[in-house]
Amino acid sequence: MKLFKKALLATAIVGAFGANAATVTSDPVKLSAEGVANKLSAANVAFDVDFVIGKETPAASKITLTFDQTISVKDLNLNTGVDNIVNVTSDGKGYVTVDGQAVSGTNPALVTFDYGTGSFTFDKFKVDDTTNSIEFVVNLGNPLTANSAFRMSFATDAGVDFSGAGNVAYKATTVAGAEIETGTGVLATTTSQFAFNVKAPFNGLIERLEKDTFSKNADSTDKQEDKLVFELSNNESSSLQAHLTATTHTVVLDGNFNNGGSTTTTPVTQLVNGDFALTNASATAVGSLALSAVGSTANQKLTLTLPTANVAATGAKVPFNLTFDSGDAKVIPETKDILATYQVTVSDAGVTGPITVSENVDAGKWALDATIINIPYFPVGFTGLSTSVHFANESTNAADVLVEAIDNNGKEYKGTLADLAGNTVTKVGQDTVMKALGLDTTKSYKLSVTFNIDANTGDVNAYAFSNAGDARQALVTSQQKGQDK
Repeated sequence: MKLFKKALLATAIVGAFGANAATVTSDPVKLSAEGVANKLSAANVAFDVDFVIGKETPAASKITLTFDQTISVKDLNLNTGVDNIVNVTSDGKGYVTVDGQAVSGTNPALVTFDYGTGSFTFDKFKVDDTTNSIEFVVNLGNPLTANSAFRMSFATDAGVDFSGAGNVAYKATTVAGAEIETGTGVLATTTSQFAFNVKAPFNGLIERLEKDTFSKNADSTDKQEDKLVFELSNNESSSLQAHLTATTHTVVLDGNFNNGGSTTTTPVTQLVNGDFALTNASATAVGSLALSAVGSTANQKLTLTLPTANVAATGAKVPFNLTFDSGDAKVIPETKDILATYQVTVSDAGVTGPITVSENVDAGKWALDATIINIPYFPVGFTGLSTSVHFANESTNAADVLVEAIDNNGKEYKGTLADLAGNTVTKVGQDTVMKALGLDTTKSYKLSVTFNIDANTGDVNAYAFSNAGDARQALVTSQQKGQDK
């Protein structure tokens, strides 16, 4: 016979082992990747699989379908016939039934062969638990001619179970055991049940003088605000087998939310929960958030908790907004990179702890609206040693400079330098730096110095070095190290 008049299911075609290979096609069963990873499986799944024959297969030939171990057909072996063989009924389609009984409401077909308009039939259906395979023979009479096709439909009651992605291998052999042809097709695939996506990261550039507003941000109407937009999705629909049942969705943002201040230098030492608002696309408050206290490191974790009621289980992407407001003139921290982790807590038996779906996802950062150059070791005031830095301002605009430093005892210093003229190389010696920072010029200091320059990134570059007599030692800068401060 020719191909079925109606189109064969063909969303996954893996055919082809040479010109005479059988083509095996199906609409693969979709399984939750997270569910499979946590040992969930899909029991009693109904599915279809189609076969197109590449080479004539004579009557009495045997066809063997071998399934990957992730696809169990052992429950099909329910008959009590001789050698566990079930005769296929001849009623126009070729049903395989329990103990060969007729199809009825109480004895539904487990497997249905659809021959279309073909003149061939099958018989002697057998399940082999040891090899996880099914065998049947081409019934006496007409052969399967080249380009013939048939479909096998497995009912829910057939009891085929899926525990992961898997294939089925087709093999036809003669009565004598000689191979006629083979083929392979995909029966099941895995796909992620959950997803996390940063649609719009935090991207505010902090005004460099007062540092309590943004000079540039996504919301141009309010310079105290910046917004992170992210999407969550969860698919617990019937189209995804072996899926987990979510109870809570958690997004953790890891960044330097500590503004580094103290009661004597800045109005607030760190951000608090009230500086953030978590809302849905309709600007309605949802879930909860909690910002960890500042510990031994500068980084904090901002934990966003969203119950399942806030995340549809249909697989649709659900957007959320996290809005920061500096409000009462709080110093906005330079966060460096903010990294997001997405975790899901589920209620499925045997699954312990939250499931990590995504981690180290770029969620943006807050940076000063300036060129920042750090020289991590800048010795000054030492006898016989002279340290300096040369700035090349390649812009036509002059740029003013703020300078900050810490010494080897942890003490902080701040000051200003003279403007850097445009299109000019300017040398700044150690005496100038010490005076700007208010240091005692009769003493020596081991400093880490940071220059905050009112210029676009790339307009101003720096080269620093120390001279000891005739010897010159270059000093490493953050530009040379590729740091983005």
